[in-house]
Amino acid sequence: MNNTSLFYPKGLIQKAQENIAHHVWAKEIQNQIVQDAQPYMKFSDDELWGLMFGNTLKRSWMVWSNGHCPVCETDVPMYNWEIDALNRPWKARCPHCSEDFPKNDFQAFYQSGLDAQAVFDAELADRSLLFNADHPDPNDPDHLFGVDDGEGFRADGNIWWFVSTYLIYGQWKQVVQGGICKLANAYTVTGDRQYAYKAGILLDRVADLYPSFDFKREGVMYEKNGDAGCVSTWHDACEEVRELILAYDQIRGAISEDDALADFLQAKFEQYALGVSKAKPIDVIQNIETRILQETLDNFDKIRSNYPRQEIALITCHTVLGWPENREQVMELVDEMVETSTVVDGVTGEKGLAGYASGVIQSLAQFLEMFCRVDVNFLDDMLQRHPNLRQTYRFHLDTLCLQHYYPRIGDTGGFAQQTDQYVGVRFSKSPGLLPSMYAFLWRMYERTGDVAYVQALYRANDQVTEGLPYDLFAKDCEKLQQSVEAIIAAEGIEIRNESVNKEDWHVALLRAGKNDQERVVWLDYDTGGRHGHLDALNMGLFAKGLDMMPDFGYPPVHMGGWDGDLFHWYLNTASHNTVVVDGQNQKKPVDGVTTLWASGEDFRVVQASCEAVYEIPKYERTLVMIDISDSDSYILDIFQVVGGRDHAKFMHSHFGRVTTRGLTLSPCDDYGYRTQMRNFQCDCSPVPGWWVDWQVEDRLGYLDAGKDVHLRYTDLTTDAQPHLAEGWVAMGFQNNNVAWIPRLMVRRQNERGDLASTFVGVLEPYEDTPQIESITRLPLMSENGDVCSDASVAVEVQLVGGGRDLLVVVDVEDSDGIVTQDAWGLRLSGKVGWVRKQPNGDIERAVLCQGNELRIGSVVVSEATDFTEVSISSE
Repeated sequence: MNNTSLFYPKGLIQKAQENIAHHVWAKEIQNQIVQDAQPYMKFSDDELWGLMFGNTLKRSWMVWSNGHCPVCETDVPMYNWEIDALNRPWKARCPHCSEDFPKNDFQAFYQSGLDAQAVFDAELADRSLLFNADHPDPNDPDHLFGVDDGEGFRADGNIWWFVSTYLIYGQWKQVVQGGICKLANAYTVTGDRQYAYKAGILLDRVADLYPSFDFKREGVMYEKNGDAGCVSTWHDACEEVRELILAYDQIRGAISEDDALADFLQAKFEQYALGVSKAKPIDVIQNIETRILQETLDNFDKIRSNYPRQEIALITCHTVLGWPENREQVMELVDEMVETSTVVDGVTGEKGLAGYASGVIQSLAQFLEMFCRVDVNFLDDMLQRHPNLRQTYRFHLDTLCLQHYYPRIGDTGGFAQQTDQYVGVRFSKSPGLLPSMYAFLWRMYERTGDVAYVQALYRANDQVTEGLPYDLFAKDCEKLQQSVEAIIAAEGIEIRNESVNKEDWHVALLRAGKNDQERVVWLDYDTGGRHGHLDALNMGLFAKGLDMMPDFGYPPVHMGGWDGDLFHWYLNTASHNTVVVDGQNQKKPVDGVTTLWASGEDFRVVQASCEAVYEIPKYERTLVMIDISDSDSYILDIFQVVGGRDHAKFMHSHFGRVTTRGLTLSPCDDYGYRTQMRNFQCDCSPVPGWWVDWQVEDRLGYLDAGKDVHLRYTDLTTDAQPHLAEGWVAMGFQNNNVAWIPRLMVRRQNERGDLASTFVGVLEPYEDTPQIESITRLPLMSENGDVCSDASVAVEVQLVGGGRDLLVVVDVEDSDGIVTQDAWGLRLSGKVGWVRKQPNGDIERAVLCQGNELRIGSVVVSEATDFTEVSISSE
């Protein structure tokens, strides 16, 4: 049996001690760890042993998921109740009025109900203790107000699970499980065996009771029966047991030689006859390993979690139990996990781009850095054996927009909200003894030479090197800091990204501009998947410092849980910036394909199709991004749909108000289909080239004072009816506030079921005044004189200042060659063409995409190419 620590080996501890002796920052880390452990040192041994409760009490994941305080009646949803178990034991506090609940002395009631094995039995408890301590008179109308016997305080048909929630977030997470981890950390940084002794008391008592816990049978989640889990629900149970295993690894060497600990625990065994005999230290070791570690391996479904957290917990368990004898088995598990974690463009393919998708690789990074403590060559070995791992921590660099945003694809974030920093790892300036993600990104830089890793860690450290890498076990911190300073001086702090198409993950990002002038258009071209929405060909736009076309984000589960109309509204196709066919949601899961991709200096295009979501002949979107200047761009959006009777293209922007031109709106019927929209108005005969202009209301305070930011959408769709409405969005999880935002629906219908639509629009984000003077759709004809189908599109954009653009996107049926019927005289044999003329009429720039020839009059601008962008001199 290996009784030394695997993840905190002697060499690592020695390095920590050297840092503590020579560096103020390291001494401060040690002091904080020791300070954190002191409350648990004040408990007597008997008190410590008695802190762990049994499975006979219900545990609830929240007091009331979308509830309020019984006193002040202010909303207190989800996790907003304040619990401080060491200072306010057995109480949950309202964050608004500071009232504590339950109003009875539950601790006395709990103690009165302990059975012969020191486990609570409600049948034994003294129910005369169940009264409001502030109103002891039985005749007082508030005598029973706020009273909770472990089954919740009940009033007016509502239940507040005060005690059940306290058990998880207070007694378990803060006192018992948290106490074990903090005491183990204090032992690691001091070598004082008293900390290991105290941790051993708690850990062994947990082992006595741990196998009996089953959150599915005993838990409450969103006011319903719980799901898999142990003390906590499944995802937290997974992390909690992993942390317990690591804490055990830290103290194993000390408690394996602690006769006093065995004597104390044996006396408890003889007194209560619970668990197994602890006559010798080896018995304590076996109790913990059998009833926590082996129990976890035997009943791993209790800790199923978001990939790969369960796998990490199980690998950690196997490693602590059997390394190095089981090295081959462990490495097989590691290889399988890393392979699966990186199979889709370096990640798993799970949606929730800045949430669940990043959580996977955040956990993986912690694991990789932690395992480097066991094997110093571990990361190099993993990079060699799993080449996709080199893409893993680039993924959330490549998809980072404006340094503050990620596309809200799937269950992630809140409406229009920023993300503070790169989310590929989870940074902490006070990681204690956990792996430092600053150190991990530095390792990745050393092995790849990619300066973006250095820029990311520098930005996360408030753009200073002081304190880096926040790793008590680091070698030569000063050298690392100097190296970071040199790299930043040479490369700057802005993470420079190009347009990118993640074809396996099915997201494309078109980029323009630098620094605070950056613009990004994105297209998501699949549907479903883990934590995915029904959102194929959903688009978004970041510009002017804002998310200009925000996805709604994480469903409002605090308003009814993982079901109901509000939850499904966030997942439904109609809540996204895409097209709905016949009022139905898209099928899932379906992967789309990229049918066109090009990125140049002033021109970028992506085209993707996803017909299987509706099982129709065509469902394809083309986005063309054209730069007007260093700070401004516009986007041509063409969405082709063939099949069905009803095509409805939806679009929304930021919070704000809308103005229109070319529309005479009047009230009309709602769209229906259980969508959360209201106040519909429509125009059955709009003026061609009508537009809707969103003036942003900066509710989240991201813009400098006085900024006037807009998004203008100009529509060029044939025979379509525009509708304006309001759509429902939640304002995050910290309250129950909601908002109704302006939404646009462009709709085409027929009764035959063979409807073919080509939605054509131009989007221009701008500040103060537009940079586009006018937008016109031009007719097209084939070279033999036939009129082209509506699916081929030519758009002239008149720019402020006199310049003009012509964009032509050709449908496959017209691809042999087309001609514009106007003064441009453009002839195009290809898929996409773009020409810009200066105010004097001279050609300035041109693009030919997937074609044979682009000609203006008698001038051949470009010949056979997949993609050519040319700049033409006026001389």
